Amino acid sequence: MTTFKHSGNAGDIIYMIPTMTQFDDPVLYLNIDRPADYAAGLNHPLKNVMLNEATARMLFPLCEAWGIKCNLWDGEPIQYDLDKFREHGINLSGYDIRRWIMAEYPELRPPVPLGHYSPDKHNPYVTVNLSDRYRNSIAGGNDKWAMLNELSIPVKFIGVESEFIKFEQLCPKAVHEQVADFKQMADVICSGLFHFGNQSSPYAVAEIYDHPRALELSPYCPNVVSQGSYWNVIYNTENMAYIIERFLK
Repeated sequence: MTTFKHSGNAGDIIYMIPTMTQFDDPVLYLNIDRPADYAAGLNHPLKNVMLNEATARMLFPLCEAWGIKCNLWDGEPIQYDLDKFREHGINLSGYDIRRWIMAEYPELRPPVPLGHYSPDKHNPYVTVNLSDRYRNSIAGGNDKWAMLNELSIPVKFIGVESEFIKFEQLCPKAVHEQVADFKQMADVICSGLFHFGNQSSPYAVAEIYDHPRALELSPYCPNVVSQGSYWNVIYNTENMAYIIERFLK
């Protein structure tokens, strides 16, 4: 048995799933209610904590689908403290979320993505998530998302209600796809043809499955570096037009 502890955020935990699967009988303890210290203007749905109990339990099904047993942490001894990188002055606004932990544990080098889903081509759609926390509003923020109205297939938005309301103003054809947990989120995202997102947990889901995807990169906090076979970067309207053109073909 190999034991791990993590206090969040949810996306940080999801990025560690491929690494944990490389160890014998992995057990993940989730430490809830650790205070969060976000930069001014970066809003997060959990407000002042990195992970609450509800979100932790939503992560259980996704982790357990990959053979990782999950529990809430109650002081149990652990072998790998996945929070330790936060104690040593790493600039968390840069580099790459999944590689920060290597500053403490070089053996936890992230492997290639897990991917194995096959999209449902009989009922094609794309998914979108845009977290308020990492929106890129300085590089054609509104125009580029309006381009999704050109698609002839449904656009499903995954995220909280307030984020959907903002996105719907840019893409009126979008519908709000609500999910009960992160395993169901993976089912929805990876059964679609493509995922558009920014630096949030739904993009992390698409990333660990190497699902075809495009990332709106934050100009202030570019701390996600994609790996795998099917990724693109969106920074401005020109990037988005190129991706949409390729997708339509």
